[in-house]
Amino acid sequence: MNTVSTDAVLGLADRVLARADGIQVTTFDGGTRPSGSTSPSYEYSAAGGTVRVRATDTVAACAGLYAYLKDVCGRQVTWNTRLPLPTDHPWPDAAPVRRSTPATHRYYLNVVTTGYSAPYWDWDRWQREIDWMALHGITTPLMMVGHEAVLARAFADHGADPKEVRTWLGSAAHLPWTLMGCTNSFGGPLPSSWFDDRLALAGKILGRMRELGMRAVLPAFGGHVPDGLADPDTNRTTWQGFSTALLNPQEPRFGQLAESVARTQVEQLGTDHLYAADPFIESIPPSGALADLAEHTRAVYAGMTAADPDAVWVMQAWPFHYHRQFWTAGRIAAVTGAVPDGRLLLLDLWAEHAPVWDDGRGIKDTPWLWSAVHNFGGRFSVHGDLHGLVTDLGGVLDTARAVGNAADAPDDGGVGHLVGTGLAMEAIENNPVFYELATDLIWHTPDLDAWVGHYVRQRYGLSQAPPSTIAAATRAWELLLTTLYRPGASRSTPSPLIARPWEVDPPFARQRSAGEFLDADAPVAISANIDAESDPHVEGDLSAVADAAAHLLEVARVQPGPEVASDLVDLLTHLVAQRSRAVIRGASAAARSGEVDGVAHHADLLGRALDDLDRLAATQPDRLLGTWLTQAARWGGDQAERATLVRDARRLLTVWARQDSGLHDYSGRHWSGLLADFYAPRWQLWIDHLSQVAADGPQVDPGPFRAAVVQLEEDWAGEATIGAIETRGDVLVIAAEVLERYREPIN
Repeated sequence: MNTVSTDAVLGLADRVLARADGIQVTTFDGGTRPSGSTSPSYEYSAAGGTVRVRATDTVAACAGLYAYLKDVCGRQVTWNTRLPLPTDHPWPDAAPVRRSTPATHRYYLNVVTTGYSAPYWDWDRWQREIDWMALHGITTPLMMVGHEAVLARAFADHGADPKEVRTWLGSAAHLPWTLMGCTNSFGGPLPSSWFDDRLALAGKILGRMRELGMRAVLPAFGGHVPDGLADPDTNRTTWQGFSTALLNPQEPRFGQLAESVARTQVEQLGTDHLYAADPFIESIPPSGALADLAEHTRAVYAGMTAADPDAVWVMQAWPFHYHRQFWTAGRIAAVTGAVPDGRLLLLDLWAEHAPVWDDGRGIKDTPWLWSAVHNFGGRFSVHGDLHGLVTDLGGVLDTARAVGNAADAPDDGGVGHLVGTGLAMEAIENNPVFYELATDLIWHTPDLDAWVGHYVRQRYGLSQAPPSTIAAATRAWELLLTTLYRPGASRSTPSPLIARPWEVDPPFARQRSAGEFLDADAPVAISANIDAESDPHVEGDLSAVADAAAHLLEVARVQPGPEVASDLVDLLTHLVAQRSRAVIRGASAAARSGEVDGVAHHADLLGRALDDLDRLAATQPDRLLGTWLTQAARWGGDQAERATLVRDARRLLTVWARQDSGLHDYSGRHWSGLLADFYAPRWQLWIDHLSQVAADGPQVDPGPFRAAVVQLEEDWAGEATIGAIETRGDVLVIAAEVLERYREPIN
């Protein structure tokens, strides 16, 4: 039976609030637990200066405390909230509020979040994120830190050359993809102290997660190995130009390595009996035969159970979307049926846009979690279908809740074996409204308009603000609910300023689209990016977005804070970037029409937009390239190691991997230092090419221009300089200037 760790909850309160006085935390006993319920539950109340939180378990108690802070105190904790959070003295009174959830598992993080957001986090940053998880009710976080050290030891124990293994693992920035069998031997090498340092950090992370009642998901062996552990005829999987050896499950070495990895990990890090393995995450298996798929699955699971008889496999259902044509119902059943009943959890990763749980291939017959990806690659995009989130996530949970509460429910209500929810974004620290709503929906399904009204007051700390300020904030979000967060806005709006110029035509169609089908005969291509050139909302909504920004600027002048500043910069960045779409089109058209002056005119406008965005980003500490590079460099033990880490961190944001990998700008960011020093010079090369085309005609050879683009990218990614790490400029002054300049379409 679960119990609540009072010390853990009060420790969380002390870190987040700098106070734990007047907070009483207890476990529901037999007489107070919600009637007939075995679901995770909490109840909060307050009277006489004492807050009382009762819950079924520690994570539920943390969520209950946070619900009180939001509902009653009007406070919120997101990624850019200043901590400790100011609170009222004494605690405000509150009538009892009780909530429960049918979501036994509340999963968090994507494998690649540790590449796009967290590759260089230290303990302080991880500690803050774990506290965020607890407050938001997360029970089942993915924990990838240190797994490369586990692999290195297991591979070495089976005869691999440690130097070859270190080469095979590649760079710190690209580790998540190597651990999934996607990449290998790219970038790096890792610093000499990396393995010891990361294992020490992993121990701290897991200690805190377990203290707060979470069960961490740890990686398992899927079959990919360095070439030194493979034979010449060993099967290989391919991904974006990389080829990686994949052991045959019939080989004795497969089972030996799988068991060795599992045992080494248990020895080093302990276990919560949950394991992640995705050997075919975006690769086609070597064989589509049902028996072969089942055999590989059994071999992976056998490796888990060799060290942990209670192992449960947490598997991403992403391949069933990504290679939909390959993953027929029969092939899916071959995989899911190869794991014993009750020992497999399927994550329907992108359920907010392209769900697979209900597509008729039997996925919901296995215990599954409704999950959202939302962000791909950390690319800038202000978006999220909040209405759809309430309907879809709220809908399946309400159905599961109703079925669970019915004494004689005849069926599962159509949601199958739903056992939880997930947030599997590729990068975090963006669009906090989406994640606040998703984690609130775990416990109850609110009216969206009312919820957003409360969210606005909580986010900007407006409980004591003048009515006019509250009205301005409310109006801003009324506009956003019909534009950037409108129904159907479940995909990113790509930034035209991050597009890679390659020819005279605007480069928008060349922008990398995540999540698309790769099958040549796929009936439909589903991209993570909307077709911004064809969607009338993109430019049609800009006036309303500008009005929303004006309202937030009014709020920021009266009630300044990091949250309103961040949201204001988001809206203005979107506005400037999307206004520039017409400028880029205009430059291209001028070149084709032979208008040299027209190209120059549009070049001036484009250069100003990039400069304005760089200035705007420079006011925010989390939008400085130097911050990212400083975090990377601090893991190095000497100058050479630091330089390697910085170069790999630069490459992930720009070229990503090799020039032929096809992932350019997949992780592009609107960061100061990146805008001015990478995107602007690259656009200037395009402008120079357009000027030549305008003067000499369309027969101009694009080869020298393209070579110059490649050279600029390689030179920039190869630098070891870090850049500014301090914010500069007054966000209110710069925001006012930018709003004035871009409120109307650029002339």
